[in-house]
Amino acid sequence: MNFLAHLLLAAPTDASRIGNLLGDFVKGPPASLRENLPEEVVHGIIMHRSLDVFTDRHPAFREARGLLSPARRRFAGVIVDVIFDHFLAVHWEEFGEEPLHQFLDDVFAALDRHPDWIAGDLARILPRMKEENWLHSYATLEGLTLTFHRISHRSRRTGPIDGAATDLVDHYHSFDHAFQRFFPDARAEAQRLLAGA
Repeated sequence: MNFLAHLLLAAPTDASRIGNLLGDFVKGPPASLRENLPEEVVHGIIMHRSLDVFTDRHPAFREARGLLSPARRRFAGVIVDVIFDHFLAVHWEEFGEEPLHQFLDDVFAALDRHPDWIAGDLARILPRMKEENWLHSYATLEGLTLTFHRISHRSRRTGPIDGAATDLVDHYHSFDHAFQRFFPDARAEAQRLLAGA
């Protein structure tokens, strides 16, 4: 899952949302993370990692990976994460309890309230994420194309990611169907993880 899904599936608290977002930006075991972050933030990071494992093993996610062109399959995990965030944004009214723009305003307000919790590379990219409205732009093909372009410039070998929007357009309904099969299961897994926290 990508940023938007992790934020939505977190508990509706500042610490859980920030922890679930941080999962992509911090390394190390929970014990080392607890040296600098509150327990609920660390729980969010652990939840993020558990949901990533769940996602990689889900049959619908694996099916979606197979829809990508051979040149992009080695980056399938990253690409399908972003594509599923696209469908989450497109179908937001089915899954979110408030409009997407309001949800994202709440998330960024939480980040503004807790600058001391912003760790790793999140501190570096957060200003651009806000200014360029990354998470809201996932709802459009234009925004997704720009996202893939941005990701493709992370290193020399990630160049093929730049054309991933073509795969999405070519198999749009199949990707959508895979997302619709996946996300209710991911939500149930998130609830299970939150109940055990």
